[in-house]
Amino acid sequence: MARHYKEDIDRFFDYSCYAPARYLYLGSINTGDAENEGWESGTDSEMAEYVIKGITYLESVSPRPITIFANNLGGSWEHGMAIYDIIRASRCPITMVALGHACSMGSIILQAADTRIIAPHCTFMIHDGTEELSGHTGNVERWARQIPKLKKRMYEIYRERMMVQTPKITMKAIEKLCAFDTIYNAQETVDVGLADWVLERIDEIKRYSATGDSNDKWNPTEPTGKHRINGED
Repeated sequence: MARHYKEDIDRFFDYSCYAPARYLYLGSINTGDAENEGWESGTDSEMAEYVIKGITYLESVSPRPITIFANNLGGSWEHGMAIYDIIRASRCPITMVALGHACSMGSIILQAADTRIIAPHCTFMIHDGTEELSGHTGNVERWARQIPKLKKRMYEIYRERMMVQTPKITMKAIEKLCAFDTIYNAQETVDVGLADWVLERIDEIKRYSATGDSNDKWNPTEPTGKHRINGED
């Protein structure tokens, strides 16, 4: 039976990293106060900082699998892609469990994981998002020219994962889905190929992987599904 030390538990609550089990938590760092009830920070610099530090630390210890528990309603593209990139760059196979929300940027980050598990009552949402540009007219025009490029990359990320389930899915079809909020429940998310299976038990996270081998990193040509880590069906 695993021993739990107060120092490790304190670090998990303070820094969202539980090193003995190789767990990370990805969620809003800041939430509303009396004046901003219901507000939370979502994907921002602090979330990115915690995840980047957590993954690089755990990878320096061992290349063994990492599990990320995520409740993410969305937020910044740049900070979200920093999280996406560190997950994809890590040599550690990474499982992400989506709880509560996997919306907007949160839905994109989920696609970086080698194994994507979604909780039964998690809300999954994709869309084009919103832009708030201000300042010198020339600078606004230059930043505005970046928007189609970023949207194209977002569609590509979704398509890479959806093609396993729906090989003929097109960029145009995904663009249409993202024109307005497209909201899926857990099973619908699996059905369209944006998650691998619906969570049933916490212990199955260590018993199954989406690639058939818990030491594998996902790649776009590899079929996914719920596989026992020991190789049995």
